[in-house]
Amino acid sequence: MCDVVVLEDNDLLRELLVEVLETEGFEVAAFATPHEALGRMEAVPPCRMLATDLDLGVPGLDGFKVAERVRAAHTNLPILYVSGRPALMNGRRLGAFEDFIAKPFQAEAFLKKLHALGIAPNRRAGT
Repeated sequence: MCDVVVLEDNDLLRELLVEVLETEGFEVAAFATPHEALGRMEAVPPCRMLATDLDLGVPGLDGFKVAERVRAAHTNLPILYVSGRPALMNGRRLGAFEDFIAKPFQAEAFLKKLHALGIAPNRRAGT
């Protein structure tokens, strides 16, 4: 079962997040476009969590819209919003299963956010 879907349009950051998560034992599905990520999140079984960049460069389909569509089918799915522009969060109330982390961030801070959302790997690192 997939633990985390990473939706990040920056290739380097996406690859780094995958490496960090897999080293910690998470099973990861990573995508550069919202359409790919939505396709995976609509699969059965869905992944256990979504980490999405907010500024995806796709008109009309930012990280909030992706999260909205995912939440329509999976109401309690944890979502971690990621952005280098924290002002995008202005006026937004986070729900019980949501959190935010600003870029740049340390890997440890990202992992802490996942754990705070109740996400731990399904398998041990190196297995």
